[in-house]
Amino acid sequence: MNEPELIVEPATPADLSAVLELLARVELPAEGVAEFIESFIVARDAAAGGRIVGCVGLERHGETALLRSAAVAPEAQGTGLGLCLTAALLDRARAAGVREVVLLTTTARDFFARKFDFAEAPRADYDARLAASPEWRLLRCASAVCMKLEL
Repeated sequence: MNEPELIVEPATPADLSAVLELLARVELPAEGVAEFIESFIVARDAAAGGRIVGCVGLERHGETALLRSAAVAPEAQGTGLGLCLTAALLDRARAAGVREVVLLTTTARDFFARKFDFAEAPRADYDARLAASPEWRLLRCASAVCMKLEL
């Protein structure tokens, strides 16, 4: 099997349905994606007609941002695509003046700690700053590990 030719680029509103479909495939929440789609980054498989095989989003709330919806299609997992997308998003956040990135995870704590130096943080420290985030308020995210990275 040939390696996919991937194109990593900012998402557009036209990508919304494909991003939502990918999130459903990997069982991540869709709430808030439409409102923040233009601050997502997507990976397209050029050999498959530009089909979206990965995404990651950023919800900016002042100088703090919530990294969310980091998803890679099952057939592309283990290829380093998640690492590439996250690095691109963090670079973009840094360039935009974001000072701290926060995320919630139930499955990728070790990945974010090892690859990007995210550290666990008390969720209560961010409740006020991220109160407007659709994802932050989800009941299904209430038990997730909260992590932070200062940029």
